Amino acid sequence: MNLREKYGEWGIVLGATEGVGKAFCEKLAQGGMNVVMVGRREEKLKELGESIKQTYGVDYKVVKADFSTPNATDAIFAATEGLDMGFMSYVACLHSFGKIQDTPWEKHEAMINVNVVTFMKCFYHYMKIFAAQDRGAVINVSSMTGISSSPWNGQYGAGKAFILKMTEAVACEVEKTNVDVEVITLGTTLTPSLLSNLPGGPQGEAVMKIAQTPEEVVDEAFEKLGKEFSVISGERNKKSVQDWRANHTADEYIRYMGSFYQE
Repeated sequence: MNLREKYGEWGIVLGATEGVGKAFCEKLAQGGMNVVMVGRREEKLKELGESIKQTYGVDYKVVKADFSTPNATDAIFAATEGLDMGFMSYVACLHSFGKIQDTPWEKHEAMINVNVVTFMKCFYHYMKIFAAQDRGAVINVSSMTGISSSPWNGQYGAGKAFILKMTEAVACEVEKTNVDVEVITLGTTLTPSLLSNLPGGPQGEAVMKIAQTPEEVVDEAFEKLGKEFSVISGERNKKSVQDWRANHTADEYIRYMGSFYQE
């Protein structure tokens, strides 16, 4: 698909440094779009930018931003002002394990900013642009923890639920326009973060067998773009959600999700 012809010259990926965000950048470049890459690690983003420029012949911009700060979007919006924007993906996330009362409020505030406030500011800003020009696309990233709940990781699950439900609603609102909006819900994905924390032995081997690559996730997201509001990535994850909804109570599902993080 020629994404540039369909949606515009530039796309922005928020949380672009590695994993799924990096795969989104590469997919946009492959589709002919220039890419604005936003994250905290400026040098890594520059390396990625040079790589896609050499490989696909597209341009790029790097924006260093900390999504946990109240003014994170100032530099982001300034960097994209005047560009022919046609795509946005919010991949950034922040989590902390533990009970609500045992987590410092400063950490809660940072998670709220990353998972809700900065997301909403970006979604609002670029949807205004896309709606006004009646052209553009959004793919936001949620998690299986947002479908149920995520005990001992509650704020993360709640934030992903916000992204899930907000994006689904907007996707329906613009269904009859030329703006395509989708949320993709991820299960276990082979990101650098997962690999660095992967347990050894049979448990680690089991995780590797079920995990998807970032490229698989992104390919599915673009395959369903403009066709479905909400996508659960991978057949295994789809079947898992269907099974739990059909054969278990909500409380059982919540306890199951909590079993991954319980102290």
